Amino acid sequence: MDMKTNFNIGDRIHELRVNSGLSQEKLALRANITTTYLGLLERNQKNPTVKVIEQLCCQFNISLGDFFSPSQAPKKPVDAVSLQILAQISDRTEDEKLLILQTIKDMMRLCDLSKKNAQNSIQADADMKKGNMP
Repeated sequence: MDMKTNFNIGDRIHELRVNSGLSQEKLALRANITTTYLGLLERNQKNPTVKVIEQLCCQFNISLGDFFSPSQAPKKPVDAVSLQILAQISDRTEDEKLLILQTIKDMMRLCDLSKKNAQNSIQADADMKKGNMP
């Protein structure tokens, strides 16, 4: 990208959303942000954090690098498991799909918490073996 060119994050979000065929409501829900906030981002009235951009990139199936690329990079191939998941939900209603998505997000949060608790437990065991009591 030419350093003299300003990159417009709001325009890029809007471009990717429209190209993906998503409404602001659908994208906001899927990215776990509010519709109002997404609108403010698209109008460049708010600046997103890297985390928010990552959440949006997840929904567009692109990397952060692709997000900031001046040209649309080709989409990454979808793995076999993801294709199976898509096949299972393809005939569901939009409401059912949103419910499934929320369930998946909840399960991922639980997995992350479980991993964190396991790591904390391992660390506590190691500290106890060393004689370091918390």
